[in-house]
Amino acid sequence: STVPMPRAIAEILKDASLAAVEQVDEVIQRNIMQNKEQALQESREMMTTIIDDAFAPVEASILEMEKSLAVAKEALALAKLQSSQAIEAIQVAAIAQAEGAATAVAQAEMVAERQVIKEIYGNAVDNVDVSKLSFDDVDYESSEMAPPFLDPDSCLVPGEPVVRVEKAPENSRRIFAGIDIMASVDDVWQVLTDYGNLQNVVPNLVVNEVLALYEGEPTETVTFDVNAPAEVQCKQVASKMKGSLLKQVGGAKVAGINFSAKTTLEVREWPQGMPDFAHFTDDMYEGKSRDTRAKENPKMKLRRYRFPRPFALSSLPTKDISMQSVADDDGEFRLYQGVWRMQPLPGCSPPGKNAMRLTYAVEISPRAYLP
Repeated sequence: STVPMPRAIAEILKDASLAAVEQVDEVIQRNIMQNKEQALQESREMMTTIIDDAFAPVEASILEMEKSLAVAKEALALAKLQSSQAIEAIQVAAIAQAEGAATAVAQAEMVAERQVIKEIYGNAVDNVDVSKLSFDDVDYESSEMAPPFLDPDSCLVPGEPVVRVEKAPENSRRIFAGIDIMASVDDVWQVLTDYGNLQNVVPNLVVNEVLALYEGEPTETVTFDVNAPAEVQCKQVASKMKGSLLKQVGGAKVAGINFSAKTTLEVREWPQGMPDFAHFTDDMYEGKSRDTRAKENPKMKLRRYRFPRPFALSSLPTKDISMQSVADDDGEFRLYQGVWRMQPLPGCSPPGKNAMRLTYAVEISPRAYLP
């Protein structure tokens, strides 16, 4: 039912009061002639009844209004709560949307600035089918051999190791070596990645302890920041490659004195060769020609993850194994880092045989107390 408004209630009270007064007046006049005491008693009772009856609707309306007001207050409180929750939800959604957009943009930028390492391996050299090449198919004479030049000869088989030593700043050395072997690349790779038995094949290796093995990740998932410095790019990729952590002690006799040096090496496998992070093979890089950079290379200080480049024929695929002393190494070297490189030599072996070139480049920075 409709709840009376205050003005309507006033009209009801007025009408009820007039009606009650009229009825009381009639009763008084009718009974005035009767026994006064009885008349007064009856008049009091009747007036009470008449007044109660006259104001009953008003009381009922007021009670109904109180109930309605209570309901209205509850509805108002609920509406305010729901409005507050709705505003908060909108704010949270807006913030989440803004943060989500910012995150999405950041992720998109990060993806745009990262390159999958597998994409680098998709060049023509990596897709060469060496088994179908002859000696004449490989231009040994004009193939890139720098830096450094080891020897202008094409095939060294059968040959002795060729070694070159360069001085570097801070009493450091860069050593380059190479030899051609009558074996397949895969056979030599298996020997050099058999980490638990390296002491049986590496001369003067007195102690060889495998501290850890790294499983590595597929090249499809390995990425690096294309805008980062070369050393950072190399580190980002190397940390995802298969390999091992080795504790080694080498022994040698220097000037008639037995000498030993220990180091802990992080070894990483590059079955498709190390990418040219340092731009060794670029004809021009940072405004300098390749020849100019090769001449400046001996004067360059050793830097972690800027590995030296072993001799290689750029027209043929390679397999590489990198090694580097750990950052907190307590051995005799401030820095020890190098690369084993394996490369097939088509046409340099008798029919039915395989020939490969094993080259090695290492940078060594001994501590001050070493000779």
